Amino acid sequence: MDGTQILTLGLGLQAPWKLKDQHLDTTSSPHRLELYVEADRGSLYACPECGKACPAHDFADKSWRHLNFFQHHCYLHARVPRTRCPEHGVKRVEVPWARPDSGFTLLTGCHVVGQGDACARRLSAIGSH
Repeated sequence: MDGTQILTLGLGLQAPWKLKDQHLDTTSSPHRLELYVEADRGSLYACPECGKACPAHDFADKSWRHLNFFQHHCYLHARVPRTRCPEHGVKRVEVPWARPDSGFTLLTGCHVVGQGDACARRLSAIGSH
């Protein structure tokens, strides 16, 4: 298994999404791992309203903060399409790794919430002594 396959598996990417490129920037501090996701040209995407497979209307470049890769900050970048659904018109596709309008991946959000829960339990335990 090569690095792209490992990162694809780790991100849980499924068709039509795939890892196009990755770059570790060691000139910045902290280092940044940049992951670039795309779909094949001509892919169909589910309309966010009805789920019907629709062609892309246009694309917007989006980025999300992902969990650190070891000590390196990690960012996911993708060209996210809007679909043209015959019933619902032009709608932005929901990506499987993030909530709409979020700057963080779902895993990052879960990690932050999990840390918050753990901190709250620790503080509660300290306060009860």
